[in-house]
Amino acid sequence: MTDERPRPVKTTKTSLALVRAVRNSDGATLSELATRLELAKSTVHNHLHTLVDEGFLVRDGDTYHVGLEFLPFGEHARERNPLYATARRRVYSLAEETGHEADFIVEENGRAYSLEYAIGESSRRGFSELGPFRAGNRFYMHNCASGKAMLASMPEPRIRAILDRWGLPSTTDQTLTDETALFDELAAVRDRGYAINDEELIDGYRSVGASVTNPDGEVVGAFSIGGPTYRMAVDESTTEEIGRLLLDEIESLESELFR
Repeated sequence: MTDERPRPVKTTKTSLALVRAVRNSDGATLSELATRLELAKSTVHNHLHTLVDEGFLVRDGDTYHVGLEFLPFGEHARERNPLYATARRRVYSLAEETGHEADFIVEENGRAYSLEYAIGESSRRGFSELGPFRAGNRFYMHNCASGKAMLASMPEPRIRAILDRWGLPSTTDQTLTDETALFDELAAVRDRGYAINDEELIDGYRSVGASVTNPDGEVVGAFSIGGPTYRMAVDESTTEEIGRLLLDEIESLESELFR
């Protein structure tokens, strides 16, 4: 029987790997990229030349950087989400009301993507660069509050499909890497209505998140409020207060969008 599944195009994957490497390095030379990706310099040169010619990379001396040609694609991807305009206003409202960092996250292909991020006044005064949720960032779902909140609202087959694809990689000593422990945590999230990330994604960062669902019960995103541990108290009453605030905000949002 012939395997009719589409096969990845190697040259396309190479170009995308180079773009990601340039972005992750905040700029890189041809030699650095060839070494990092274990490719021949001639191969890397051809890909880089094409990407520069199309505007997706720019060259500054010997260093390549991501080009602005990507910008309209990212904006289009974000704004095609029908929730974005309304969610954006809510993110800024939550940041202003709490003084902490707030964000709106969506799931795509089993990963969490930040569509909007805002910094409250108290966070702005002592901004520590810990906030991982700046617009466009991508991360796993099992080790952040928004991701766990979305997982808890999904049917089990969908959860297992995500875990089968991405696993449970550890990013700190607090990350849940045991599947049974994760499912126990998701059950607790369902009971209280919101998820907690206590330094599971990044050391020194704590957040509370809750999911947004449509009338059919499908997950369409999640909000979270977070910040460095020295500003985000770990006591139960403070966590519950933030959780209730999120749930009230989401109930209002769902009423506005789906009435």
